[in-house]
Amino acid sequence: MRTWARELESYTHDYVRRGGKQNRRKQVSLIVNFLEFTDAQEGLTSLHRLGKRHVINFWKGHRDMPEKSAYDYWLGFCQLWSWLGKSEKPPRPHKMNAHSDNPGTEEANSQAVLCFTEISAAIKTAREAKSMPILKLANLSGCDPTILNEIEAGQYGAATISDIQNLLKILSVNLTLART
Repeated sequence: MRTWARELESYTHDYVRRGGKQNRRKQVSLIVNFLEFTDAQEGLTSLHRLGKRHVINFWKGHRDMPEKSAYDYWLGFCQLWSWLGKSEKPPRPHKMNAHSDNPGTEEANSQAVLCFTEISAAIKTAREAKSMPILKLANLSGCDPTILNEIEAGQYGAATISDIQNLLKILSVNLTLART
């Protein structure tokens, strides 16, 4: 049995025996799924070595997870964090479809059609139209802020195609290729 599994068993034994058993078993199974994912990615040796980075990597690996499932996982992470005595809450999931704070502006923006010859200009204009700071876009996309700055400057050296596709999806930019 893995070391982290033995450590987890000491926490879960009494937890599952009390309260709503079905819900608690579900939470424990979600925690185990997270730990197995982390172990497969990085080779987890102890529960006390878990941190925010591991949770963020989990969210990045499960971007398409439904909102309800992501919330259930987050509640499980909160329970794990309390068992481990961590003072802060674990990072919340960032959903791909970031909505504007003003519902009326989103409808107006969806009707506007702008044409750009550079992807960098389209990304920068869409981000500014949504009044979204680079750091927020970085959090939503999982992309490094320096890479976002480079993309907006038209330099794609460190960026991958999946980074750019992800940005276009988050910013609701439709890419159309024109025939010449």
